[in-house]
Amino acid sequence: MVALVSCSLTLFPPVWALYVSLSITVDGVWRLGLDHFVEVATDAQFWLSIWHSFAAAGLATVISITLGSMAAYGMTRFKVNYERLALFVLAMRMVPGIVLIIPFYILYRKTGLLDNVISLSVTYLTFSLPFAIWMIRGFFAAIPFELDEAAKLDGADAWTILWKVILPVAFAPIVTTAVLIFCFCWNEFLFALVLTDSKAITFLPFLTRFVPPQGPLYGQIFAGSAIYFTVPIVALALIRRHLEGSFTAGGIK
Repeated sequence: MVALVSCSLTLFPPVWALYVSLSITVDGVWRLGLDHFVEVATDAQFWLSIWHSFAAAGLATVISITLGSMAAYGMTRFKVNYERLALFVLAMRMVPGIVLIIPFYILYRKTGLLDNVISLSVTYLTFSLPFAIWMIRGFFAAIPFELDEAAKLDGADAWTILWKVILPVAFAPIVTTAVLIFCFCWNEFLFALVLTDSKAITFLPFLTRFVPPQGPLYGQIFAGSAIYFTVPIVALALIRRHLEGSFTAGGIK
């Protein structure tokens, strides 16, 4: 019963948002329709903001997974105690974005990098890279060292072991981590709101344009949101089977 009530409370906001996005009132007559979806989907700026969100999130994800894999390999395979470094990386993940936004804004304004997709993706690394290092480190630590030793006997160096032995073994959990990082960046609002405007505006700041002085246009806002959030929903649905196994694989053996 408690679980049913909890699920109902969780599902109520998105169901209500979908209902509002489909609700149309014409001449005082209420009906269901796709008018709000059509209005949003025919706006070229809407799709441009979607592309900016995808580009910034995708670039941050690729960089985080690449650098995170190399860092995690060094922290788990080299004979040095990196426990303190690992805790420091985790602490960096806990730094609130509001603390970093002003220094980034001043830096980008002075260097001319404001309103730029690449610079926005760099700011995403402040939370995506520590998360990638921490997660992948757990996956690599669970992989037996016998695989490394066998590869070394065949003449493989550290780079070869990482890219041709360790990464293929940890492929599924790393993909899971990549999808989670992409979703985190995809849903980020604060950095995108402050650091972008017209040339690199992402979707969530773009929604503020549906709040004119006369009041919010809830139908258009929820219609755009419904389209936007299909991406992380589909991504998480695709890796649903791997989520539990990936986190289990990340436990220290």
